Amino acid sequence: MLANALQPLDPQHMLPLHAQLAEVLREQLRAGIWASGALLPSERHLVEQYHVSRATVRQALDALVRDGLVRRVQGRGTIVEAPPYEQALHAPYSFFAQVARLGLRLEDQQIQQREVAASDAQARALGVAPGSGLIHIQRVRSLDGIPFTLDNCYLVARLCPELRHAPLRGSLYQWLSEACDLPIVRCTDTLAATIADRAVAAFLDVAPGAPLMRIDRIAYTRGDLPLHLAVNSVRGDRCRFRVALAGAPAHLEVAGAREP
Repeated sequence: MLANALQPLDPQHMLPLHAQLAEVLREQLRAGIWASGALLPSERHLVEQYHVSRATVRQALDALVRDGLVRRVQGRGTIVEAPPYEQALHAPYSFFAQVARLGLRLEDQQIQQREVAASDAQARALGVAPGSGLIHIQRVRSLDGIPFTLDNCYLVARLCPELRHAPLRGSLYQWLSEACDLPIVRCTDTLAATIADRAVAAFLDVAPGAPLMRIDRIAYTRGDLPLHLAVNSVRGDRCRFRVALAGAPAHLEVAGAREP
């Protein structure tokens, strides 16, 4: 059994001391001992409390940083991160509506909104001719002041011409349903792990090479008509996805593999 906050670590335990300390700190974080934005005890304090070396403490804190539970700020110390946002993938969802239900503060920074010509790949996804007009909306979405996702949305311009002139504010899906009578009835999402290039890193306030989750989505309105193509880059340290599985086996695609 691992030590709790009041017990010393066990040198005879199968886990090394730094792993034991990391798990003790994780348990305290899960219990809400420190609120989001609070400072963890200093390295010196942890050394004295758990009777370990400074190197052991640093290894334990490194593990928490890798888990996205804390971050180090030069001159301040180790700060507790907000819990990652969790999204269940079992039905079409509105990010705006989901975070509102959780009581989180959502802020949108619109980078651009303009009409562009559909590339061949975009045209195939949306069932339109190459060169057809698409409304491209790019925005950074933040939760409680922390950048969370860089969204690139492409909508078939002839289906929602109002977006040629009116800037989007708030929930895209709510606007499509109320202003255009185009409710989203189903979506297909493709998720892939990737890393941030310099441009994306600047938008999301992460280092180049930081882990991201890329979500490619095609959303359909009534009549199974493709309406919305999204390419979203989500910070890997700020999200996790939960999938409920049932029924027939799903299709697995392996990068680089050919269909038989």
